[in-house]
Amino acid sequence: MQTIIFNSYLKRSILTLCVLVTGTFACLQSSSAEEPRKAKLDWNKPIAVASIASIDRVLEDIDYLFGTVDKPEYPAMIKGFLAQYRDLEGLDKTKPLGVFVFLNEGVSPQPTVVGFVPIKNLDELTATLDEVGFVLAPVEGSKDRYTLALPNFSVHLKMAHGYAFFQLKSEALDRDFYNPDDYTRALAKEYDIAGSLLLSNVPEPMRMMAVDLLNAKMDESLPRKPGENDIQYRGRKETTLFLLKQFEMIAQDGDNLTIGYTLSKDKKQILLNMGVDAKPGSKLSNELKALSQASSQYSYLNAKSADFLGYSLLPLRKDVEQKTILDLLEQSQVNIPPVLLGDESNPGPVYKIMESVKATIRSGKLDSQIQMLQTSKEKPALIASVKLSEGDVFKKGVQDFFELIAQAEDTNGMEGNVAEVEGVTIHKVAPKDLKKNAKDFFGENPVIFIGCGPDECWLAMGEEESLDLLKKNISDRKNHSGDKKPGASFLLSLKFASIIPLVEDTAKNREFIESAKVAFAPGGDLMTFYPKITANRASLNLELGEGFIRLISLAIANR
Repeated sequence: MQTIIFNSYLKRSILTLCVLVTGTFACLQSSSAEEPRKAKLDWNKPIAVASIASIDRVLEDIDYLFGTVDKPEYPAMIKGFLAQYRDLEGLDKTKPLGVFVFLNEGVSPQPTVVGFVPIKNLDELTATLDEVGFVLAPVEGSKDRYTLALPNFSVHLKMAHGYAFFQLKSEALDRDFYNPDDYTRALAKEYDIAGSLLLSNVPEPMRMMAVDLLNAKMDESLPRKPGENDIQYRGRKETTLFLLKQFEMIAQDGDNLTIGYTLSKDKKQILLNMGVDAKPGSKLSNELKALSQASSQYSYLNAKSADFLGYSLLPLRKDVEQKTILDLLEQSQVNIPPVLLGDESNPGPVYKIMESVKATIRSGKLDSQIQMLQTSKEKPALIASVKLSEGDVFKKGVQDFFELIAQAEDTNGMEGNVAEVEGVTIHKVAPKDLKKNAKDFFGENPVIFIGCGPDECWLAMGEEESLDLLKKNISDRKNHSGDKKPGASFLLSLKFASIIPLVEDTAKNREFIESAKVAFAPGGDLMTFYPKITANRASLNLELGEGFIRLISLAIANR
C-alpha cells in the first residue's frame, strides 16, 4: 500500500512540476502525445475569496443585534467612533470588501493574500486618512499605484475597477486584477460574511496532490488499533476510505467550496452554511442529482412542533453497514432463550422480529425519526418510529411475544393490545424499579408503548398521556404519507428553552443560565441543523432563532 501511494504521489508530483513550468492547467494524464493540451493557466485568477457584504450591512446588523435586547447605546457608540474618522468618507460603504488569495507564478507557487476595499472618491479617502495622520501618496511614474504610510510600516495600493487592492509587498500587486464584483456579487447577495475556495481555479495536479497527501496520512491510521474487534476495525476502515473517496471527488469535480454567515432581520435568525457546487456533467454532479431525489418519509415533520426532532434516511452499504449490523444481530442471537428464538422451521417471536429487522437492513436504507414532546403536565414524552421491510412479520412476532408473556404468572408490567389506530397495534410495558433520574425526567409513573403496523414500528415513552401523543403521530403519519421535501434526508432540531430546566440545577455558569432564560423567554430558541441537496449543490446548514441573537447581545453587553 505504501508503495502504491508513493508511486501515485510521485506521478502527480511530476505532473504538477510540468504544469508549473509550462503554465498549463494540466499535463498529459498518460504518455500519449495525441491528447490535446489544456488551456493556459491564468495566474491572475484568485483561488479563494473572503468578503464582507458591505460596511452598511455590518452597521445594520449591529443595529438589529442590539435592538433585540433594547441596547441602542452600543450601535450609537460605534457610530460615534466612526464619526471621528469622517464616517469613512471616500469608501463605498454599499459594496463588498475582503481579500483574494492568489498563486504566484513559478515552479513552486506560493499563496499570496491581497486585500481589496471599494473606493467611492479617492480625494475624500485621502482626506479621511489625513484626518488620522495616515498619508496616502501616489507612486511616481506608476499609474494607479499608491503607498499608505502608517506609523510603523507602509502599505502598497493599486487602483482598479473602483477598488483599492492592497498588500505589504509592492510586487504582490504586479498583476492584472479581475473585478471583485464578479467574485463577491453572489456571496454578498446570500451572506453577510463569506469565504469561497474556487476549486476550478486551482490546477488539477495540485488538487490531486492534496488528495494524495491526505491518502497517505489516512493510510497511517488504517492499521487495527489495540482492543479493536473485527466489526469495529472494519467499520472504521470502510468509513475512512469512504470519506477519502468523497474528498477526492470534491477535489476533482467541485467548482467551489463556500462557507457563509448571515444575520437575517427578516427571518429573525442566524444562518451558517457550508456548501460545495459541482461542475456540470461531472460525477459529483450526477451523484448530487441522485441524492436530491432521496427524502426521508418523515420529512413532513415540522421542527417547530417538537422540543426535539431528528429524522434521517441513512444509506446502508452492503459490504459495510449492512454486513456490520447483520453480524451484530447474529452474535446477539446466542443470548436469546430458545423458546423466544425458535428456528427457521418453527420460528419463535424474536426470530420473526429479527427476520424483519434483517430484511430492513438488507433494503439498503434506514428511515427513522424521534421526537420529544411535552405532556399537559409539562413532562417530556419521546415518540420514535422506523420504516420496516416485512413489517407484517415484525408485527406478528411482537404479537406472539406479548401473547407468550401473558401466559406467565408475572407479566412484569407487560400488556398486549392496549389500543389500535390506523392499523397499528399498540402494546404496553410498565417498567419497574426505575431510577430516580428517570422519574424526574419523564414523571412519576413512566410507561413504554410499542406500536406495530404493516410497514412501521412505533415507540413512545412517558406518562400514560404519551399514548394519546403516539396515536396522534400515527394518524398524522398516514395523513402525510405522500408528503416529502425534496432532498430532505436528515434534520436535527432542538428548542433550547426546553432543556434549561434539565441542566439548571447542575450548571456551573449561573450567569449564562440566567441570560439564556431572558434571551429565550420571548421565543426564538429553535436550533435546526440539516443538509440541503440539489442537482448541482450540497450544503450543511445551521439555523439559530432570534433567541440566540439576544443571547449574543446580552453576552456582549454583560462584558
